[in-house]
Amino acid sequence: MRPILLSILFLGLIACGYQRLDRRPRSAAWMVKGETIRIASFRNHTPRLGLEEPFRKALENRIVAASPWKLLPQSGGSRWVLQATLEKYELRPLGLSLGNAQSRGSAGTASRLEVVIVASVQLLDGQTGVVAISRPKLTFSSQYRVDQNFASFDNRELQVIESLADDFAESFLTQLLEGSD
Repeated sequence: MRPILLSILFLGLIACGYQRLDRRPRSAAWMVKGETIRIASFRNHTPRLGLEEPFRKALENRIVAASPWKLLPQSGGSRWVLQATLEKYELRPLGLSLGNAQSRGSAGTASRLEVVIVASVQLLDGQTGVVAISRPKLTFSSQYRVDQNFASFDNRELQVIESLADDFAESFLTQLLEGSD
């Protein structure tokens, strides 16, 4: 009885079109294992200085850990070039604390914030400069609570930015490696 049930389950998976992504044939030109890639300078069009650094580091880490490419320094020539632009950085207050009656300055401070970052990425052919794949306006957001106790102030915004940078790198590389062009 058990072998019959397993056979039926297996046939059902085949019939429904189930296919493992790591076993799917790769047809995209950028999927060749061992090809070289470099990350061009990130363009930061936001008012937040230094925002490009965590995004660049996250992308470098993801490429080294989970891609078929060999990462080259920024100045070197390579088969593929990643170009990214940080287009928008927004910090939105989501909740306000009412504070207390004795301290007028504490009324109306943000109790919860949302960070929204919009980035566009292109994969260019390093030999011809032609755009192989483009992902415009990738949007990432996260919320966090603001600590109202300034004696133990912890800048959660930096942690949220690093988390969003990692989400950005993972999302973009997943789209590339799954072949969704």
